[in-house]
Amino acid sequence: MKLIDWIAILGALAWTPHLISLIRNWLTKPEIRVITPQAVSLGFTTYGSILNLHLAFSVKNKDVVISALKLKLKHESGGEKHFEWQGIHQHLMKMKAPDGSVLPYEKEQSVLAMKLNQKDIEERFIQFHETSFKQEKYAKESQGLKNIAYLKSQNKYDPQEFMKSQDMQDLISFIKQSFYWKVGTYTVTVEVESPEDFNIVDNEYSFSLTPLDIEDLEKNKEFIEHDYKNILVPQSEEEYKTVEWQWKNPTLQQT
Repeated sequence: MKLIDWIAILGALAWTPHLISLIRNWLTKPEIRVITPQAVSLGFTTYGSILNLHLAFSVKNKDVVISALKLKLKHESGGEKHFEWQGIHQHLMKMKAPDGSVLPYEKEQSVLAMKLNQKDIEERFIQFHETSFKQEKYAKESQGLKNIAYLKSQNKYDPQEFMKSQDMQDLISFIKQSFYWKVGTYTVTVEVESPEDFNIVDNEYSFSLTPLDIEDLEKNKEFIEHDYKNILVPQSEEEYKTVEWQWKNPTLQQT
C-alpha cells in the first residue's frame, strides 16, 4: 500500500467521530406527530377570524420544548393567512359535584412555551388568532384608549357618545372588513417552532366551508359594535345586551 493510500485512510478516520455524531443526532432527533379530532371550530368576533382546535402531540426519541405554535391557512383560491396561538386549555381531570354531576377540571396555560414528553399524550384546546389582524387592531384600540383617558381627564367622557366617535367607527369597520372566511376548501398546516431540531409528521389537514356556513358566520358582523358597547357601557344600563356568537365546526381531514 502506498503512502498516499495511508494518508487517505487516516483522513477518513479523522472524520469518523464527526460522522458518527451526525448519524446519532439524526437518529435521536425528536419526532413530533400531530393528532387532531375530526372537526375544527371557526368563528368571527371582535378578535377577528378565530380558529380553535383540540390538539395532541405524540413525541418519539426525546422530549422537546415548543416555543411557538402557528397555523398556516391557505384557501383553494390561493389566499394565505397565518394564525398564532393565543391561549391553551389543558384537561387535567374530572371532579364529581355534590349533586352527582361530573365537572371537567381544566388549566389555562401560558403561550410562552409548552413541553412535550414521550410518556404522555395530552390533549390541549388551543385558540388561534390571525397574526396581522391582531397587530393592527391593537394599534387602533390603543389610540381609542388614549382618547378615553383624555376625555375622562377633562370630565367629558360619555360612553354612548364615544361609540359614535370616528375612532370607534374606524375600529368597528376595520374588524368587519377583516372577515377572512369564504366558500371553498382550506389547507391547514400546523407549524411548530423549537430551540432544537426536530421532525414533524401528520401536520397537514383540510376543511371546507359552504355558502350556509359563511352566511351564519357573517351574522357575527352585526354584533361587533354591540360587543364594544357592552365593554364601555355599564351592565346595568338598557344598552347592555348579551352577544351570542355564531360558530361553525367543519370536518377536518388529514391530507
